[in-house]
Amino acid sequence: MKPLLTVFTPSFNRADCLRHCYESLRRQTCRDFIWLVVDDGSTDGTKELVKEWMREGALDIRCHHQENGGMHAAHNAAYELMDTELNVCLDSDDLMPEDAVASILEFWERHGSDRVAGLAGLDADVKTGELIGTAFAGDVQETTLTGFYAAGGRGDKKLVY
Repeated sequence: MKPLLTVFTPSFNRADCLRHCYESLRRQTCRDFIWLVVDDGSTDGTKELVKEWMREGALDIRCHHQENGGMHAAHNAAYELMDTELNVCLDSDDLMPEDAVASILEFWERHGSDRVAGLAGLDADVKTGELIGTAFAGDVQETTLTGFYAAGGRGDKKLVY
């Protein structure tokens, strides 16, 4: 059965920190996802590193190599290549908590619908684990991002579409 979620990572010369990103994905309690690495013209051995991980077979990894076009070009390439219902961007210097994929899929199973385009969560500092920005006010069940920020919310959010 095809996974429901693609975790995509745009990367340009980030082999040094991409290793930590990979390890956090290997620690996921739920492996029902595809990891799509978009190598945006790296010259630091990223391509070889990802091929090594693909040979290990611990994760379902897809890799796309392209000439450097910048972050937006890497995001656009990812959206063209994905074929799962859900996706989330995990930057090359980010980590995911061990239960992130399980939480996303469980939440979507309970609350996903034709009316809902995705979900949003909080980002945390990789080193300290402290939340970045402000939490959602009260028990928010549905909102728009503009609605959240208009109500005084601030900081990065992890968006799952």
